[in-house]
Amino acid sequence: MFKKLLTFIMLLFVVIGLAVGVYFSISSQGKSDEKQSKLDGVLETIQTKQVQATQIFTYGKALNFSGTLPNVSKDNFESVKLYLTNGDGFEKTYPLTGTFSEGNLMVTTTEQINDGCILDDLDVGEYIVLVRLKLNNSVNPKYYSLSNGSEFEGIEYDTMTKENQNKKVQICFQEKAQKEQSLAYLRLNVENAQKPENVYDIVIDAGHGGKDVGEKAGSDTEADITLRYAKALQERLEANGLKVKLTRDDSNSAEYTATNMYDANGRITTACSTKAKQMISFHINNGNKGLRGLEIYSPCKSNLELVQNMANKIVTYTDLEYSNNNSFKKGEGVYVRNFTQSVINDYTSTANKKGYAPYNITLDTPYLYTIREVGGIATNAYVDGRNTAYAANQYYRSNQGIECYQIEMGYIKNDLEIIKTQMEQYVIAISDALLESL
Repeated sequence: MFKKLLTFIMLLFVVIGLAVGVYFSISSQGKSDEKQSKLDGVLETIQTKQVQATQIFTYGKALNFSGTLPNVSKDNFESVKLYLTNGDGFEKTYPLTGTFSEGNLMVTTTEQINDGCILDDLDVGEYIVLVRLKLNNSVNPKYYSLSNGSEFEGIEYDTMTKENQNKKVQICFQEKAQKEQSLAYLRLNVENAQKPENVYDIVIDAGHGGKDVGEKAGSDTEADITLRYAKALQERLEANGLKVKLTRDDSNSAEYTATNMYDANGRITTACSTKAKQMISFHINNGNKGLRGLEIYSPCKSNLELVQNMANKIVTYTDLEYSNNNSFKKGEGVYVRNFTQSVINDYTSTANKKGYAPYNITLDTPYLYTIREVGGIATNAYVDGRNTAYAANQYYRSNQGIECYQIEMGYIKNDLEIIKTQMEQYVIAISDALLESL
């Protein structure tokens, strides 16, 4: 009798478990169908003509794209914006720049590639990305979906760790039968997810290393000092819950040279493989006797708020001054260095002499390779192996760029004592600025 009762109870639990599972499955499917219905409702209200996305990429935490909308009258044009909605009350617009070419409207996200649609700020849910066009001869704006004319299928993006939580954003183009034609559109799906083991929040690069010692003053080398700083910053950021990767440490520094940064285990390759959102690269300047102070180099076409805050904190927390170097200066301690035409000409001349096709370098290409080559297509990375002095950067065509800042910690002739003795204050300043930007 007892065995029969026990069997009955066990069967009852199994039935209840199955019923609960079916209920939650049906409930979840119902919610999914409801979300899809709301998004389909949005698609039913948009224009049949589409914006062809010629580029789509992330840089740091921001989603960027460029595209073309055909047959738009320049005379009637008023404004264009990127429009994000979940079809259920959430609406947000982001600035776009619009220019005209042969009757077509060319649109691109804000020229600040680390600004605009910040993916980490999105709540869990599903969204559609549209282009909102306002003409001055029309009362209401028109909305256009995005079709994929780029070389990429989509992006899988993992957010920065915040309060020990992470989200995954699936960025993909989809199609739907609409008004007797196939309608393509860009969709974002945001869900809570554990960060993959090989994905990091921040990567820290200790400049030089191994046979490449960098600047020297007596027994002090740039390579040794930058590695101490990199390890100290890693420790502090990890104590605040971030996942951090070093491009080199005590186990691999001896292998480095001045030209192997793109090899399989090189500093740039290691950095790009992390899919980190931000990167700090430590260096020390040389320069003439009169130069001193802090210089932080930033990507071009970017919002400089974070780098300015970082520079301000460093000079506040330490005895270091803002640099007195005025070349490439954008703010106190803040610098943006791109290729100049004369340097481009020199690079072209070198390529012609050595028998390889010149790189596609423009005046908007960052000069410092640590900034340029980890940014992928966002920063015009170009090292593809044609110059045999370097291996190819396998990530030079990546559409997931790392927002990199190169910190020239001071000048070795005048600032070395501060750099050596005030590392703790220096590192706290950088850490505080990065944490405030989350």
